[in-house]
Amino acid sequence: MKETLARPVSYMLMAGLAVALLIPCFWQPYIEAGDFASHLYNAWLAGQVQQGRVPGLTLAHPFTNVLADWGLEALSEAFGPAWAARVMAALAVQIFFWGAFSWITVLHGRHPWIVAPFLAMLSYGLIFRLGFLNFYLSTGLTLCLMALLWHPRWNRFYIALPVALLAFLAHPLPLIWGLLALAYVAIAERLSGKMRVLLLPTAFALLILIQTGLTALFPNRWSLARLVDLGGILGLAGAGQFWLYGNKYLIIVAASLLLWAILILERVDQKGMLSDPIVHLWSLNVAGFVLLPQGIQFPNYQFGLLYISERISLFIAILFCAVVGGCRYGRGLTRLSALVAAAFFTFAYMDERAMNRVQAQIAVLLAGLPPGQRVVVALQDTGSDRLNGLVHIGSGACVGHCFDYANYEAATGQFRIHVSGPNPFVAPTMKLVGEMELGKHVVTSAEAPLYSVCPSTNPSQQLVLRKLEAGDKTCLNRIEAAPQFF
Repeated sequence: MKETLARPVSYMLMAGLAVALLIPCFWQPYIEAGDFASHLYNAWLAGQVQQGRVPGLTLAHPFTNVLADWGLEALSEAFGPAWAARVMAALAVQIFFWGAFSWITVLHGRHPWIVAPFLAMLSYGLIFRLGFLNFYLSTGLTLCLMALLWHPRWNRFYIALPVALLAFLAHPLPLIWGLLALAYVAIAERLSGKMRVLLLPTAFALLILIQTGLTALFPNRWSLARLVDLGGILGLAGAGQFWLYGNKYLIIVAASLLLWAILILERVDQKGMLSDPIVHLWSLNVAGFVLLPQGIQFPNYQFGLLYISERISLFIAILFCAVVGGCRYGRGLTRLSALVAAAFFTFAYMDERAMNRVQAQIAVLLAGLPPGQRVVVALQDTGSDRLNGLVHIGSGACVGHCFDYANYEAATGQFRIHVSGPNPFVAPTMKLVGEMELGKHVVTSAEAPLYSVCPSTNPSQQLVLRKLEAGDKTCLNRIEAAPQFF
């Protein structure tokens, strides 16, 4: 298919996009992305474990779910934690965006400018804001792998193998998803038109078998009510990735769905949807969103694999962009999508600025502590009914100075740092972590003294730091951070 823009213009646009994608990683002092702060904190804590400064904690050596943590640890040693966070976030965003952009380019034989604004929003969408850094990074690397192997050549396998290895080190699920997609397309291309149509129901049947096996073998969470609420419906469409900290993002979601409806109608006009393997993959991911559990409890872990629906929703959104990425180029429609993206990033800037103010308060409070103290910071953003962007701010503020006693990573047994015995640095079980996140944990004599950030009774001061003794209860702080329009 013929490229719609002259090559120099395309290169200039790509360079501009690459620079623009970096801006949200540098426009605030702190990156606000949920678990991201926890990853940064545990990268520092892993260094303390290696130096023998935190007895009772050990480092495991898992084969996966570690790439981003290794990167943060190395970058922290080289540049310090603040710049490590910026560089890692910037790298992950660039890999994700250009992985998706390259794959869709390979699919349609031209640059998919018409969906580029949506890909930019997905790059800073729900999964990024949840802070699922390894999963997010693996998804980007997997998309790069799919771009390399969509039209396989022997010389590309030498590049594809290390990319696949990096994706596996980050997280196995996106890699499995990508390899299954490649296998499906390879089979579809070898079938005639009629047989290709039959391939889809066969894949649906296999998906049902997988769902049946998972639910039979492992404790899981699946809810019909979750599928029919607003979050579930928008997640099913993929546009739920654009709904972040509050209802103002529903403006973005509604505008995106309107533009997507126009694009899908144009794709229908192009014919051949029933036999298009990309449409098949999109349909299968929609079915997976409905059928697969929202959470699964695997053996040997204290905590389950959660947010499965949200992860699949990201795949749905990427595949939708792939389905419509070959639509006829319309500059008016692309400008409208760019306007929607501009509004999305404006809202994100406002919310990050508000959360940065809270994090700055926490940092000032904790800076007055003697080094090495244990702290519990439980914050809930009442201005957001979608995501709690304040959930791990205490971890980020503690890096290099104190211990976030309520940090969850060691207690789950799913990450590098494991609890090997009694220790005063992290809570040993998820039950205790949950109590502290809800402000309901009663301090034991072994834990005292424990510092907790609590609401202030002084009208001129929002938060205070209290020293808790045995019998005292930790605090939960409800703060309206994310600004709302309605």
